[in-house]
Amino acid sequence: MRWLVLLITSSIILSGCSSTEVEAPSQDPKKGSVVQPTPTCSTEEFGEGSDWIVGQLKAFGEEEPELAYSYASDSFKRANSIEDFASIIVSQYSMLLDLQSYQVISCDKDGELFSFKVRIIDNQSNAYSMEYVLTLSGDKWGVEGASVTMKIS
Repeated sequence: MRWLVLLITSSIILSGCSSTEVEAPSQDPKKGSVVQPTPTCSTEEFGEGSDWIVGQLKAFGEEEPELAYSYASDSFKRANSIEDFASIIVSQYSMLLDLQSYQVISCDKDGELFSFKVRIIDNQSNAYSMEYVLTLSGDKWGVEGASVTMKIS
């Protein structure tokens, strides 16, 4: 019985992946681009999540901390005040305040969590690989957190 459930589940997952249409990614030629979703995220989830990340990145560039904070998830906001958020950005993620360009590369979905890989380049030409973790509650996206996974030489 366990094998039958596994076989049916695998068939559903594989058929879902094979029938996903991929649309052309959206782009902002001045600042960055997005690539393509992975099979675990639908094209719609990839596009909406990418737009959410891009919105926050633009808010950082426009030096609007309240707007950037508005992209955080409700659970993040409950745990972190805007002052905490601003302090974290300035002390650990200052490159987000001085962006030259960015590229949303991929999306992986695990339950209600979405992990987006993002490549950013600051105005000193330092490149970083980042991971953004988002949630989708109803139709509202929220940034749970972000981390620099690697500085690229």
